[in-house]
Amino acid sequence: MIHYPHDPSADDRPGIGAHTDYEVFTLLLPTAPGLQVVNAEGAWIDVPYRDDAFVLNIGDLLEIWTNGIFTATSHRVRKVAEERYSFPLFFNVDYDTWVEPLDRFVGEDGPRYDGVRAGEHLFAQTAQSFVYLRRRLADGEIALPDNARPLYSLGREAQRSAPAV
Repeated sequence: MIHYPHDPSADDRPGIGAHTDYEVFTLLLPTAPGLQVVNAEGAWIDVPYRDDAFVLNIGDLLEIWTNGIFTATSHRVRKVAEERYSFPLFFNVDYDTWVEPLDRFVGEDGPRYDGVRAGEHLFAQTAQSFVYLRRRLADGEIALPDNARPLYSLGREAQRSAPAV
């Protein structure tokens, strides 16, 4: 559960920064508005809030499995004036599951993504996200897997910032 306390001074300030979820998908129950996603045109838009609905975010591994047919949901939370709770339920596969584009999603140009081990991807993304783990990486206390993807390399935000081919 994530808690966003009441903040009457909140004027469209960042809450949780832009990211994708590292797993297969996330089922989310928010209690107030504030969630934004990147749409197909690359613009940040508000997710309409409904008190009788869940939000489903596509995760990194589903993007890889579908060779980008389904794109990981780039999302962020904006600070809003009312108190907000968010109840995410992350769906993932076993640590040792090998995730690569499935043949049915790969065209003549071949796969767009290299395969990853699910648990190693989760570890690598987490280690690159948190300051205390980035320090441990820099100090050589921990290391990323050999095929670790760079942080923010999946989702619409990544597509938006990728150089034109």
